[in-house]
Amino acid sequence: MRPTQSQRSQTGLVGVNQAIIDLVEDLRRADDPARPDLIAETRRRSFQHHNVEPAATTKGDPLHRHADEGPNSARWANRKKHFFILSSAGKPIYSRYGDESKLSSFMGLIQAIISFYVSDDDSVRCLNAGVHKFVFSMKGPLYLVAVSSTGESEVQLRQQLDYLYGQVLFILTSAQLKRIFDQRSNYDLRSLLAGTEMFLDQLARSFQRSPGFFLEAVQCLRLPSRLRQKISQNLTTATPQGLAFGMLLAKDHLVGLIRPKRFSLHPTDLHLITNMVSSSSGFRSGETWTPVCLPQFNSSAFLHAYVAFVGPDMCVVLVATDKDAFFGMSEYKQAIVEGLEETGCVDDIDDAIHAIPYSIVEVGVPALRHFICKSIPLVQYTHPAPSPPYTRKEDWRRLLRIYQCASESLHARTDPSSVFFHAGDSEAVVACVVSSYEIYAALSPLVSKSTAMEAVSALHSWLKRNDDHVFISSVPVIGAKT
Repeated sequence: MRPTQSQRSQTGLVGVNQAIIDLVEDLRRADDPARPDLIAETRRRSFQHHNVEPAATTKGDPLHRHADEGPNSARWANRKKHFFILSSAGKPIYSRYGDESKLSSFMGLIQAIISFYVSDDDSVRCLNAGVHKFVFSMKGPLYLVAVSSTGESEVQLRQQLDYLYGQVLFILTSAQLKRIFDQRSNYDLRSLLAGTEMFLDQLARSFQRSPGFFLEAVQCLRLPSRLRQKISQNLTTATPQGLAFGMLLAKDHLVGLIRPKRFSLHPTDLHLITNMVSSSSGFRSGETWTPVCLPQFNSSAFLHAYVAFVGPDMCVVLVATDKDAFFGMSEYKQAIVEGLEETGCVDDIDDAIHAIPYSIVEVGVPALRHFICKSIPLVQYTHPAPSPPYTRKEDWRRLLRIYQCASESLHARTDPSSVFFHAGDSEAVVACVVSSYEIYAALSPLVSKSTAMEAVSALHSWLKRNDDHVFISSVPVIGAKT
């Protein structure tokens, strides 16, 4: 007698539940055999001109991240958050921690869980197993998985998986990805991504450091409005043929931007560009010309990025449509630098860079411990330096977690909050939309909601007075006169 569909599903679910138990047990395992690892010589060569950030390296091996970690490692098991990328055939592509070759059986188990639901014309989105949350994202031939015990929600983790997928497209494009797996479904994508793991690593680190990712906004350098106007005038002078976007960046802050008339640069794409520049010190050694894909602009095609540092902390990034436009972009960069020097902007920008980040004291609202303000129409944000009690990494991350929850509450698809208020043991956090600003503020845990709203009102007044200093209110268009 053949089993019914219901019986088959029950049998399959037992297998899936056991697989989840196996995954959790892998995360809890604490023995460390410390097996040796060998890295491909091709990957080593790809890193020889681009040094990985110190935080991403492991002792004895600057090229492979956390190579001594694996499912049998206590250190790996104790990580609070993992990211995995694998192909639909179960081939490992990326792991935030450890060597992918040591995790092939682990990723095969993940693929089996996903395939069970796919074979039943269903999809798995999120599983809870004890303190761990498993979030799955299927993007064509790629499966992305987050395993977290940080307390972040499914929405927050899925947003981070979307950024990681965007980073893969930034390197390969969706068209190339589809073509590869249409021809060979079991293709090992690591051969094409070799040497770019540092971009994914840096992005994963940034999720717990920067509010820009959950806000989906970019941070601007604080500058006087007259100085911004001078910078815009320099950027719009004699723009070369084929220029799509041009920008000045300083310590992950946007200084100036120029765009086409009919298009804007999406914050996600700008995050990916900034992430690329900050991931490797190799960009500081000269002029770099590299193909990139901006997923929100056009996920199926390559553009070409010119990157050149014009000071210790400031760089020019020019994105062109023509792969042969290197020399034109180089000349344009030189014209920008000369123009900034002639108008006296360089010293003023340096002063502004050295003033990063500004102090909460400048705002003049004593009740505030910290705040983040996002300009909704400009998709830009600003915040002061973390000051006591947020100078410790653990305290800063806790505050960001609360801000994340506040953002999710304000933007919930069903029943969004008009005002978010959280009073905890360490701080009270209020979040709301005031005029065109989305405001998040931290105060003493003893303040009342009404007192918190009074502080928000005072902060709003400060923002209105300083709007053109903390935000870029007008982005010049290529070919237009300023």
